Amino acid sequence: MVLLARDDIATREVFDWQGIHLLHFSGSTCSKKIRILLGYKHIDWVSHPINLVKRENNSNWFMGINPRGLVPVLVHDGHVHIESNDILDYLEQLHPEPPLMPAQQSAELATLLQAEDDLHVDLRNLTMRFTAPAKLMQRSKEQLQQYQSSGTGTVGGEPDSHKAEELEYWRSFAANQGITDSQVTESVSRFTQELDKLERRLKENNFLLGDLVSLADISWFVTINRILLAGYPLQRLHPRLWAWRQRLLQTPAFAQEARAPFLQTLMAKAIWLRDKLRRKTLVNIAGI
Repeated sequence: MVLLARDDIATREVFDWQGIHLLHFSGSTCSKKIRILLGYKHIDWVSHPINLVKRENNSNWFMGINPRGLVPVLVHDGHVHIESNDILDYLEQLHPEPPLMPAQQSAELATLLQAEDDLHVDLRNLTMRFTAPAKLMQRSKEQLQQYQSSGTGTVGGEPDSHKAEELEYWRSFAANQGITDSQVTESVSRFTQELDKLERRLKENNFLLGDLVSLADISWFVTINRILLAGYPLQRLHPRLWAWRQRLLQTPAFAQEARAPFLQTLMAKAIWLRDKLRRKTLVNIAGI
């Protein structure tokens, strides 16, 4: 679990925050995970919106809270937690009812959560290629320099390699003027392999770990919603997962987070129409 040390945090005001505070963005998949759990368990929380489009996550104030510059961030009674699946686990321990972590299936749950987390770069690739214009998402040299110099650069009291990985991703993005066709093909292939495994799980079960909703369903639900927005043909390739998603949509906490913000949906539709004319949709490029 990623709990920041006090020396990792430069924005010291958060040490005085009491209760549960969430720094998040409306369109962020990882933020959606946390909001689903909070809604599902009816947990009271304080909202701190961070606008990623305006690069508020790269501000000195936010980087002083999370040196990685990513949302979501959970602050509970002055303690700062980062990384969405770790936050899910923390909140489950804090509020165990209704249960979302089957005691007899902890190893299976950990495997499912890790598999979803391992696709985070692939999810970003498909998001950046098919749901927003590359020019809008591209980071300037000045923005990257600000990101590099902001925050303490440590997590858990140790130098953090994550910032270097982020910088390399965005420098590659700029050099390639976006996400390349080969990156799309590779990312879709990795997704398809993992979704096939989930499809087999649902042969006998209503949900990923049986007949009750778990943290695995929350994590995969938001990830699958995002690739749907990018044009992934879930219903055709994985009909059981499609039915699973429809079942989850009957629960208000899931339904509330299923729809992307209006502007994001509008941009994704415009990109799909453009790509359809060029025969450059996700389906065209990946050949699925």
